[in-house]
Parts: sequence; C-alpha cells; structure tokens
Amino acid sequence: MICSRCINYVQATELDLKRYNIQGIIHRLDCKQCNQFIAIKVNDDILDLDNSFNDKYENNWSEMKTNQERIIYYILCQIIYVEFDTPKPEKLETPYDYADKFDIVLIRWENGKPIGTEVYSTKEKYTMPVLDTAYIRSAYRNKGFGSEILLDIIKRFPDEDIGFSKPISNNMLKVLTNFLRNYKEYRLRFWEIADWDIYGSQKLIWFGVKDKFL
Repeated sequence: MICSRCINYVQATELDLKRYNIQGIIHRLDCKQCNQFIAIKVNDDILDLDNSFNDKYENNWSEMKTNQERIIYYILCQIIYVEFDTPKPEKLETPYDYADKFDIVLIRWENGKPIGTEVYSTKEKYTMPVLDTAYIRSAYRNKGFGSEILLDIIKRFPDEDIGFSKPISNNMLKVLTNFLRNYKEYRLRFWEIADWDIYGSQKLIWFGVKDKFL
C-alpha cells in the first residue's frame, strides 16, 4: 500500500487485539515518511475510516456489535483521538481506556464515515447509567454533535438520573452548561461521578455551573 500524502510505501506493524475481543490478523499501517497512521489491515482487507463504508450506515448512533465495529472503535479511541486529536490535560482531556465487556459502545456515523464514539457504563458499576467517554473527531466539532450525545443518552434512559464520569472535559462541560440552560427539567438529574461511584462522589453538575446564569 502507498501513502496518498507522499506516495511512499507504508510499513505494517502487527497488533495483538485479542484482549479486546477483536479477531483476525491485524496490522497497523503507517507511513514512515509522513510518520502518520494510514489504515488497519484485517487479514487481507484494508480498513480505512474515510473510504471503507460508503452508505452502509445511517447518519446516527449505532451500537457496536461486529468484529469490524470493534476495530473501528479501537481506531477511533486508541489511534485517532490519541495521535490526531491529542488530549490536552489543561482542558481536562484524558486518554481513553478501551471499553470493557459491560459497557455499551456506540459509534456515530455521518455520510458513511465514523466520526465519534460514546461509551456508557451501566449499573454493574454505578447506581445510575454513566457516560464514561464521549469523542467527536475534530473535523466534525461545533456542529451540534455534542448536544446530540446528551439527547441520545436521555432517550436511552428516559426515567433515570444520568452520570458523567469525572473529570468532565472543558468542552463537554460547555455542552452541558448550554444544555442545562435550555432544559431546566434535567438540572437535578445530571451528576458528575468519580470512578466506581465512591460514596460522596456524586455532585450535581448544575450546582457547579448555575452561577454563570445568575
């Protein structure tokens, strides 16, 4: 395979992803000249996030179920987010762990391309459903997908309080602030929660942001 950026051949590095329940012979393809990730090779097939799917998926959130979708999620949260949209600690952005078997993972599709992920932890871990991670690729930000994440989780858990894993990044806090300004009925239902629901760790998000509107 040749890199489309510089017309140089790419190098392949084998990955062992069985711990993520990902099957097949997996190679990561990188351009040595550009020093950038190109694609994933799965057995004899090339999986390129920007060219592989056409109109297979609707413009919506879709729950991760297949081996291919597990690979897509791996690329998004362990490669694209880390290497292209590098998390900034000063904005409370942190690297993501790969979701465990109890988590619900969703991928956001737009025009046949995977543009983001969201991961919910259920009551096996917490006393309420918790949004553990939410990521939208930088090219698709500021287009309403952040608010869409909140509307999606409300739709999935309509009668429950909703937790948001600590730390909440600056960008997500901005989305939450704008959302709670417009949807007063959720001001006493959105909580910031530390890992494993430590006693006393729950804090109403609204209490931390309401002064901005007073």
